Amino acid sequence: MFENLPPELKQLLTGLAGLLPTAAISRALAHHHLVRLGHRKFWSPELWWEVPTVAFCGIVGGGLAAYLDLPLMAQHATVAVVAWMGPRGMEVFLTRWVNGKKGV
Repeated sequence: MFENLPPELKQLLTGLAGLLPTAAISRALAHHHLVRLGHRKFWSPELWWEVPTVAFCGIVGGGLAAYLDLPLMAQHATVAVVAWMGPRGMEVFLTRWVNGKKGV
């Protein structure tokens, strides 16, 4: 079955298979951090939202790493940072970066 896929799709799937565990570990650490701060309970409905967040952050981080043409360990580091920040962290970072660029 895997051999019938186009080469681009094979590359995408193998890349994600390597980066998604990194994103999952990073999101688990971020969730644990929020639990320790008292913002969440560990076994809460918010934990289910981490599943699509892991996929989203793995894809975005992997895309960013591919765009920057980073080596393997730097790819994992990029995905880990993006996953730790999560969607809200990325929004805040990009908003501040874009607003900072306008003033230059």
